[in-house]
Amino acid sequence: MKAQLHILSGARAGQIEVHSGSEITVGRHPSNVLRFDPERDLDVSTRHAVIARSGNSWVVRDLQSRNGTLVNGHRIIADTKLGDTDQIRFGAEGPAVEFRLVADSVPDTLLGTENVPTHDRPRAPAGGQTDRPVPAAAAAAPAARVTAGAPGGSTTQRIRVEVAKQTQKLRYVSTVLVVVLLVAVTGFFAFNYRQEQLRQAEATAMRLRVDSILRASEDAVKALQGQVAGLADALKGSQVQVQKLQTELASAQASGNKTQIADLSRRLTAASDVLRNQQAAAQVDYRGINAANQRSVALVWVKFGPREVYTGTAFAIRKDGIMVTNRHVVAGESGTRHPLDMALKFADSYQTFKASLVKISPETDLAIIKVENLDGVVPTVHGLNARPDTIQAGDPVAMIGFPLGVELPMGSEGDRIVAKTTFGAGIISKVLPDKVQIDGYSAQGASGSPIFDGNGDVVAVLYGGQEGTNGRVLYGVPASYVSKLLQSVN
Repeated sequence: MKAQLHILSGARAGQIEVHSGSEITVGRHPSNVLRFDPERDLDVSTRHAVIARSGNSWVVRDLQSRNGTLVNGHRIIADTKLGDTDQIRFGAEGPAVEFRLVADSVPDTLLGTENVPTHDRPRAPAGGQTDRPVPAAAAAAPAARVTAGAPGGSTTQRIRVEVAKQTQKLRYVSTVLVVVLLVAVTGFFAFNYRQEQLRQAEATAMRLRVDSILRASEDAVKALQGQVAGLADALKGSQVQVQKLQTELASAQASGNKTQIADLSRRLTAASDVLRNQQAAAQVDYRGINAANQRSVALVWVKFGPREVYTGTAFAIRKDGIMVTNRHVVAGESGTRHPLDMALKFADSYQTFKASLVKISPETDLAIIKVENLDGVVPTVHGLNARPDTIQAGDPVAMIGFPLGVELPMGSEGDRIVAKTTFGAGIISKVLPDKVQIDGYSAQGASGSPIFDGNGDVVAVLYGGQEGTNGRVLYGVPASYVSKLLQSVN
């Protein structure tokens, strides 16, 4: 079977070629078998593709053309078999041909002038003739047109008229271009002026916003009244940072350094957000939270060997002495160790109670312990907020615990040591399904410390912190896991 190529689009649209050769090269170069117009079919490469016989079939192969070869709308990357009526396009916007299989009896196309672009056809050499005879009437016509006094005027006159027309067109085009240029320049300057106005307005708005936050933070520091020294120090540090960035931004705006302005604006916005969150944290009634929950927190001693004793924090969740702490406090970092003995001492108390392990959470860093030999009931935390949807980044929190165990100063009553808690504050910086991240503003918290929301309810249990942050980035187990563990305890 022979290959018939029906050109559907491009400069040669409508033409049909039949080829019996085993290889049909395609491109704009005159040496190709299927040649496209070198000046109008510009999506076609000089040597674009080849259509070749492969056994009883035909395939098309792209020759690393600039715009690619497509078969039925899909760009090919390897030899692609052609079927009857398949369409081949040379370049995404280039000419397309329809491939057909015809009988061997169909004659091949003669590559004469009927299938060659007009500018590829032979021209008569200067002072000579083409190979084809020229009719006498056609040969005489040029002489008749240059005869002086012939209708339409002389050649010189016609040239003058044509030059005048072209000059008029050129003047029109030049005028249009000048108008377009003026409009573009005017628009450019107007746009820049508007942008500068917007930048100045944004700078003014940012300055007013930052000034307002700074004034509010001053009031927040005063409102703390020594409740949380760490938070007050953090507020003052953030104030200094915001004021420094504000001064640097003003200098950058004066110098017109756009890159520096953008960087300082971003940093000032972030620092202002931190200061605003700290300011919100300062408004919490920390004294009320401490008074409502402090007596329920206890210092825990866990003995694993004769000389291996660790401390942590626990808090009472039920009046019968059921308390919550961390798994690693009572079972070691691996969570598999068994304590030989446990004891605890409640805040503001000198009395020591024996404690026993009730249950260890299999899924997170939590454990339940129970006070032994309890005389009466124990004070419990205000409440448990086990709904993750009620907390979010930016919310203030408080922590009560025993950082560094007995290494920090304790109270005394005669010769007896009284347990004294350390109170800290912070901001929730991230909430994950199994973790609450806190930016803390106090001493590094003790494992097992309860973390309270602004209402004084436990929202998480402190279990560790990020290394290298000096206790400023802390992690807690969400209270929903505490609630789940408690449901499994009688």
